[in-house]
Amino acid sequence: MQPFDALTMRAIIQEARPLLLNRRIDKIQQLSRDEVVLALRSKAGTAFLLVSAQASFGRLCLVLTAPPPKTQSTPAFCQILRKHLSSGTLVALDQIPGERIADLVFACTDELGNRSTKILTAEIMGRHSNLILWDKDTETILGASHNVTQEMSRQREVAPGLRYCRPPKQEKPGIFFVTADEFANAFSVLKSAQLEAEEIKTYEQWLMSTFAGLGRHLSEEIIEAAGLLGGFNGHPPSESTRSALWSKVNAIQSSVAYDPSMREDLTRFSVVSWWKQAAPEQADQWKEFPSANDMVDAYFRGIQLRTEIQQLKDRIRSELRSEEEKLKFRLNTAEKLLGTSRDHHHYKNYGDMILANLKNLHPGQSVLQCPDLYTESGAKVEIALNPNLNGSQNAQSYYRLFAKSRTRCQTARASHQDAAARLEEVNSHFRLLDKADSLLELQSLKERVLDRGKKAEAPQQNQQRPRDNKPSQPRLMSIKSSDGLTIIVGRNKTENDVLISKLTQPHDIWLHAQGLEGAHVVIKTQNKKEPPATTLREAAQVAARFARTGLGGKIKIVYTLGKYVRKLGKDKPGLVRYENERTLEVDTTAPMPPSLRRLFT
Repeated sequence: MQPFDALTMRAIIQEARPLLLNRRIDKIQQLSRDEVVLALRSKAGTAFLLVSAQASFGRLCLVLTAPPPKTQSTPAFCQILRKHLSSGTLVALDQIPGERIADLVFACTDELGNRSTKILTAEIMGRHSNLILWDKDTETILGASHNVTQEMSRQREVAPGLRYCRPPKQEKPGIFFVTADEFANAFSVLKSAQLEAEEIKTYEQWLMSTFAGLGRHLSEEIIEAAGLLGGFNGHPPSESTRSALWSKVNAIQSSVAYDPSMREDLTRFSVVSWWKQAAPEQADQWKEFPSANDMVDAYFRGIQLRTEIQQLKDRIRSELRSEEEKLKFRLNTAEKLLGTSRDHHHYKNYGDMILANLKNLHPGQSVLQCPDLYTESGAKVEIALNPNLNGSQNAQSYYRLFAKSRTRCQTARASHQDAAARLEEVNSHFRLLDKADSLLELQSLKERVLDRGKKAEAPQQNQQRPRDNKPSQPRLMSIKSSDGLTIIVGRNKTENDVLISKLTQPHDIWLHAQGLEGAHVVIKTQNKKEPPATTLREAAQVAARFARTGLGGKIKIVYTLGKYVRKLGKDKPGLVRYENERTLEVDTTAPMPPSLRRLFT
């Protein structure tokens, strides 16, 4: 993934500043230790600003809605923010020039009417990222998302009560402020020392080692746009090379118009989109956005979703492998027991032959030699006896061995069958896991793999039994549309089957993404009347957003009356045929209606 850089922060702030200034704080939520969402209101409505200082996903951008917090309790830093910033007004949003540091300046008034200026500083610097609230007048730190002690950093401590100071600057000229003469002097050093500089092998390495304020991805973008992908071998340091590099560096210094885009595979994003000139044939690999805020939000949400999916996959796979090892061990143990107990019938035969020869036994005898009653040849067989027992007791001893061996064999056989069936189930889960590519599918699989033990223990812990033996029905999700009508969503084949079979009435409206796998959506109509166009569009948005397709885009939705939808068969849950359908087109990149947001939070 590509980290948040100073150029992207400049584009974000340039777009967000006119939308956020002079808005009042309406609500503050802390999503995780280093992630805060500020709701800023005005007469035009409420805007949500996400400020994240996470090591991997640190960023600053506007979002459509505030995601739900990951914990129910209110963290201490969130309480500090609410204490000092509640009803405060955002009067400035500034970036420290050339740095990934942004100051959110608030004009605040306390309970006594005293006015003060509080600053929330977002330092987005990889593993050194932090959110710090401090008082501008006294320069005193009021709180931080995480404190930094002297043992953690020798250069700067961050804790309430200490004086706030900026992070130390690098002893290199900033790429956003270097002049043409300074750049030419640095390039002349490269020309003269390039043959001896073994540690600098590419122009990207030279840019990052010589100037501050740019990372690997921005350096690669500059080099690619300048046409210097061959490095020193294809483009040795020359005046034309310097001119090509300086033109791109000067462009990012003076850029005020941005053209944000990101790659469809989420490997890179750009706020200048120089790839259009350097590699226009790659247009189908990039997705363009109207604003840098939308691009950053979509990129990091996609990265976080992909990471969450991968982490959930790893958890499920680890649990399945552990279960697979246990089941294979059970199978091996059962097979060994079956092997040792397979000939347990000879114990019964020995007991029978001892009873048949009681008259020939004498006290203290340790071996009985007699004809084998269970073979046609009648060959002699030797049966070991316990000399301390009489004949009847020796026979009963063999009968007990027979009973134990038979029980052990039956138990081993049942255990082998059960383990084999469960191992086949685990293998089917492995196949489902390999095919699953959405969070909903993985969560459904997680309930069957990771949560099955919790569900089994719950009735025992609460000492509660079900009132009847009827199978529980799946709980389908439903929402109210803007017009007050109920919209029901089936998210998998089981829920879709219940929705079509039991909940859909003849005059209800059924919707589905055309030609795509996805959810069945039903609008419950009233008095057999057609639903308003607003409700129909909202239900279509739900069907489109639950469809299995790529990031965003336009999707065609088919809809018809419930009486024209029929199941294909009992053994094909969720599959239907329909007729008399109509279509409408939905743009999933458009803002989500407020009534639908609960489904996706």
